[in-house]
Amino acid sequence: GGKHPLLDSFDCPDTATITPKRASTTTPLQALALMNHSLPLRMADHFAPRLSAEAAPVDDLIQRAFELTSGRPARPSELSASRDVITRHGLAPFCRAILNSNGFLYVH
Repeated sequence: GGKHPLLDSFDCPDTATITPKRASTTTPLQALALMNHSLPLRMADHFAPRLSAEAAPVDDLIQRAFELTSGRPARPSELSASRDVITRHGLAPFCRAILNSNGFLYVH
């Protein structure tokens, strides 16, 4: 066994050894890995067309993205900020941001 290179910064234990307790740390490298590794980039690139196919107006698209990633509707401030990101940078960068949000990354 081995581990995926993306998981190295997330304290993923080596599958070849017994790990009775998993270490838990939070480092800047984790955020950098999620923003720059090819896997999250590919995930965002696949998420964007799915959203486009499932919702037409931008606000509906944003609501669908929040439903899928956070299990809740977007708040008015999130809707406004998301609309701005999509207008300025496009749908894929918005998807990249939402897949790196606390609501998606952490179980509450």
